[in-house]
Amino acid sequence: MRPSASTIANGIAWVGIFALIAASLGIVLVLGFPGVLILGLLTALTCTRAELSERTPTWGQAVFEAQATRGRSPEERAAAGEAAARGNSPLRYYRACGLVLILAGLLGTAWQIWGMG
Repeated sequence: MRPSASTIANGIAWVGIFALIAASLGIVLVLGFPGVLILGLLTALTCTRAELSERTPTWGQAVFEAQATRGRSPEERAAAGEAAARGNSPLRYYRACGLVLILAGLLGTAWQIWGMG
């Protein structure tokens, strides 16, 4: 039985989550909780930037393609919007993971500063 595209995408997403967990544990050992805060900021920023660049092409052939597709029917625009939303779903998930890392970094840093002092 051949795995579907969504199964493969979910597998890749889980690999990414485990990579973030491993990176955050390594960063905590080396830099402490401020490092987790930085990792969360970088993750959230990267996901936000990728989502924004897909919505609004700023350079290359994508600019010309966006101009050519303005005259599409409402059904074609809705289908394209749905496909884009499906493609951005993992980005939203990873951005949420980045926000969780930011929260963990802030709470851990506050605990280190005021909880131990």
